[in-house]
Amino acid sequence: MAQRTRRPLIGVTAGTRTMMSGAWAGHDAVAVNEHYVRALREAGARPVIIAPQDEWSDEEVAELDGLVLTGGTDLDPAAWGEDALDTDMTPDPERDAFETALYRTARENGVPVLGICRGLQIIVIAEGGALHRHLPADLPQHPVTGLRPTTVQAEVDAASDLALAVGTSAEVTAFHHQGVRAVSGDLRIVARHASGLPLAVEADTGSNVLGVQWHPEIDGERGAALFESLLTAIRHREVSAPAASLV
Repeated sequence: MAQRTRRPLIGVTAGTRTMMSGAWAGHDAVAVNEHYVRALREAGARPVIIAPQDEWSDEEVAELDGLVLTGGTDLDPAAWGEDALDTDMTPDPERDAFETALYRTARENGVPVLGICRGLQIIVIAEGGALHRHLPADLPQHPVTGLRPTTVQAEVDAASDLALAVGTSAEVTAFHHQGVRAVSGDLRIVARHASGLPLAVEADTGSNVLGVQWHPEIDGERGAALFESLLTAIRHREVSAPAASLV
């Protein structure tokens, strides 16, 4: 197999926001926090922004080397069969459906996935799980993390792939209103807060799916390890691909 001569191509999901000032005030813009793009570039990847209005075929998703599902607003509870609450942030069903479909297609094609905050929640719901809707009210021991970025401690399963990147205990930056209540499918919880809230999930070994309930893109060197681990998963996938094609 020829040595890679290009940077890994990583799809980065975006949301839609209404511009508040200037000549285009009142118009919608496709937006993603620049920290995601910078972190991936620093890890050696080439990010490509994926707008929720896009329609990606299976073949186009398969051309990606990796996928990052980014943070954002609460998910629509209808996605897991629950009614709206007054405490819900305004959901974005279009983005929910777009990212869920993108994630499922990536999994079917073996594309490594990193879900960040809301991105973790997309993974959990896509696999049949459920969320806490209003933290910390749903879990009083959990700190308030929905008002501003907050440092929390993650205790990580030593037998997980995540532990290889961040160790078995890590200070991370959380900024979320919802959180994982239950997982399903082949997901397993690999990190928790002392309150019991799951802070990270992985799919079965070899599936290259990781979701974290924190924001590594703003965590400096600690966060960089997660983006580097995504690129490591991509390299391992490339090495194993020729052998798999001979079966």
